[in-house]
Amino acid sequence: MTECLLNIDLGELPGEDEQLYALAQVANIACGGHAGDDASMRRALELCARHGTYAGAHPSFEDRENFGRKTLDVSAEVMRGQVAGQCGRLARLAANQGVPVRYAKPHGALYHSANTSPELARAVVEGVVEALGRGITFIGPGKGALHDAALAAGLAYAREGFADRGTRPDGSLIPRGQPGAVLTDAAKARENTVRLATGGTVDTLCVHGDTPGAVDLAREVRATLDALALRMDALGEGALRVALPEGLERRAAREALCAVPRVMDAVITEEHACVYFDPDAPPEEPRLALARLLHVPPSPDARASTILRVRYDGPDLEAVATRTGMTKDAVAKLHSAREYTVRCVGFLPGFAYLGEVDSRIAVPRLATPRTRVPALAVGIAGGRTGVYPFASPGGWNLIGTALDFTAFSPEQGAVLRLGDRVRFERVD
Repeated sequence: MTECLLNIDLGELPGEDEQLYALAQVANIACGGHAGDDASMRRALELCARHGTYAGAHPSFEDRENFGRKTLDVSAEVMRGQVAGQCGRLARLAANQGVPVRYAKPHGALYHSANTSPELARAVVEGVVEALGRGITFIGPGKGALHDAALAAGLAYAREGFADRGTRPDGSLIPRGQPGAVLTDAAKARENTVRLATGGTVDTLCVHGDTPGAVDLAREVRATLDALALRMDALGEGALRVALPEGLERRAAREALCAVPRVMDAVITEEHACVYFDPDAPPEEPRLALARLLHVPPSPDARASTILRVRYDGPDLEAVATRTGMTKDAVAKLHSAREYTVRCVGFLPGFAYLGEVDSRIAVPRLATPRTRVPALAVGIAGGRTGVYPFASPGGWNLIGTALDFTAFSPEQGAVLRLGDRVRFERVD
């Protein structure tokens, strides 16, 4: 599926939570019509810059009393001028702060009124173009007058769905004020997100910044969208390969995938998870199991911590020192100075890939691998370090020998597991 972006209506309320800007991919910034002033717009633009969020203009009927949610009788020409004025105000502040305005989306009653009136829709689009140019993406309903006017003006267009709004059987929004119009339950927002994002009818989903519990809803929606955007490829008839983002905790990812009904096993590599299942009973979307691991506040690290005693006597220690412009003693000190995390386990039973080594001693694999590396040899390859559990061929730079360590046993399996923390203690 094409990536679906999360847009959030922001700059509307005092004391907005900064997390909303971190979660949003597009921030629709109120620019004075229904809410917002120069101070709120400056803050919103500053937070967009801080979190790498695209800034968008959010013009409306000029009706602060009703928060722009009441249709007003405004001529098309007046509406064009009001939209141009609001968007231009944001654009001037954005230019002063060096933040480009890349999106535009009408707010509230204007959004719905303009979509049923070709004349009003043209006025809105013309006002946007007058203030922001034709390089923006217009966000609006999947079909209707706004869609047609934006395309006629040569603008890129993003079809929008609403993660925090209830819908009627015909797909239209339940009017505000009626039961079920606004969703505050994260589970229902997640269901909406999956349905809309996988249905092929939207390019972006909205969460309103003034919805109760907006931060929790936005986190749920963003995590679900990010999970669905992970690349997934078939590996034959009974396996799938899912690309894993760098920051995702690997052991938790394996546990989450193995817990999916009808998944038989999940194997984690440096960059992917391979999910295995009975071809006659494939699982439902496995990527959604990873959503709960994305965009969650960090928790205290309770993973096992292991100290490995190492004698730095490896045959490649001198070559590593020469290559990095250091002494052998300095290489050993840098290698033993930091705590590592098990990134994956493989190649040999119990072989844990540990990262990251200090960039000053990161060296590539040997051009010609050895035919035999002794058991418990400690090596470096690129940004990873590790201990060979058995004698085997290998191409890592050998800098030491682990003492009194068993990496694998038939009864216990691999001693070091995904997410475990490891430190090396130097023994002279």
